[in-house]
Amino acid sequence: MKQIWTGRRAQAAGKYGESAPMAAVCCNAGRTCVTTNIFGIVTAGLAGAGYAVANFARRRFTKAT
Repeated sequence: MKQIWTGRRAQAAGKYGESAPMAAVCCNAGRTCVTTNIFGIVTAGLAGAGYAVANFARRRFTKAT
């Protein structure tokens, strides 16, 4: 019984071992994608905040009297 169980475990380890390099590439690509997306969102937020401040300042300090 132990010999059969060990044999199946070796087959499973070999099967998943073939996919290990692919998983590393996928995870690294995902990490890069997430980092890029977060950077883009933060940049867009800062640009939006800057536009809002500039718009407020323009309205506040350039009143026609």
